[in-house]
Amino acid sequence: MEHRIRIGIVGAGGWGRNLLRVVDAHPDVELAAICDPDPEALDATGKRHPSACRFADFDNLLQARDSGTGPAGQERLDAVILASPPLFHKPQAEAALDAGLDVLVEKPLALNSQDAGALYHKAAACGRILMVGHTFLYSNLVHEVKRRIEDGSLGDILCIQSQRLNLGRVRTDVDALWNFAPHDISITNFLLDAWPTHVNARGHSFIQPEQNIADVAYFHMEFAGRTPANECPDDAGANRAATNGPVMSGQVSWLDPLKTRRMVVVGRAQMLVYDDMDAQRHIQVFDKRVERKFQASPDDFCDFRTKVRAGDVVIPHIQLVEPLHVEIDHFQSCIRERKRPLSDGLHGWMTTCVLEAMTTSMNNGGARTAVDHSPLAAMPFAGKSVVRDWDAPRTVDRIEGESVVSAVVGDEGGMP
Repeated sequence: MEHRIRIGIVGAGGWGRNLLRVVDAHPDVELAAICDPDPEALDATGKRHPSACRFADFDNLLQARDSGTGPAGQERLDAVILASPPLFHKPQAEAALDAGLDVLVEKPLALNSQDAGALYHKAAACGRILMVGHTFLYSNLVHEVKRRIEDGSLGDILCIQSQRLNLGRVRTDVDALWNFAPHDISITNFLLDAWPTHVNARGHSFIQPEQNIADVAYFHMEFAGRTPANECPDDAGANRAATNGPVMSGQVSWLDPLKTRRMVVVGRAQMLVYDDMDAQRHIQVFDKRVERKFQASPDDFCDFRTKVRAGDVVIPHIQLVEPLHVEIDHFQSCIRERKRPLSDGLHGWMTTCVLEAMTTSMNNGGARTAVDHSPLAAMPFAGKSVVRDWDAPRTVDRIEGESVVSAVVGDEGGMP
């Protein structure tokens, strides 16, 4: 029988406690060590997880990992999970990789793209697993959205809109953009299988204006486009629009009375709403779209009318699985099989590049800013590449309420 993967967790704060709970409950993983400089937090988590060794200092944890003071090398670690403040991600991950450990770093991987790239290259040189905690990539809800995009039922994706809002926790080390937007950037990359080419962002600081820490931020991402095969070549204006790729717009805030995690995906054929907070309607698929109806030969760009279609609303029944459980299981599986994580170091590096471009845009009044794509030419991971290594729960569609079937509810003239 294979040994249980022995993991140490650094950081026993709010998210750290979730990690401790999930790691301790995993049958193939052993919570071997807890590290936190706060004596009260360390004592409280130690009481809940008495079998784990406790360390107030990260260097002491690394020094003790091979001491073998207990039976069969009791303090030996296979990996660490870093849930420490982002400022410590780079030095702690670097030290752990140097010590021969596999590493899972909570988002963001680092506070700038140079540090993120350094961690990626170090992990590759050391032959260690570097994974980033983009937890929503392990949500079966997000995978269901991707399935519907890939099967073509939504049609070409035109735009995605996102809101990620809450009241608190107000941070002093990163702004709302760096705290929340990694989720939206990561999910959008997963859904579209692409990174944005350009971004815009604006932030507003109300609570800590002297530190210029944005409490509310709005961002926009542009993706490379293509011309659909059925687009009329003579309709020059429409062709210009068709070559534009999908766009994604988002709002993040820790100054909102309602906790919101919602994405709207607009396709040419159908539209989808993914609401992580609506337990009854996590995903809704709307048979709604706007069509162009040409009145004659399309020689004149203005010679068409628009038709609004509104049909069924479909709610897939999905048995929700806690994403963090799936993430930890994926991490231990990658350690055992030496395979590339779904949210690997390159994914974390590119996410940091996008965040960095958004910050540049915010500092320049929302100017359109190019995203650095040079990490995509980096040395590839040597292990096996894995996109999905678990079976997502099956879904069953049901019709919501008294829906209108295939009804044209509007016919409006003029420009779309």
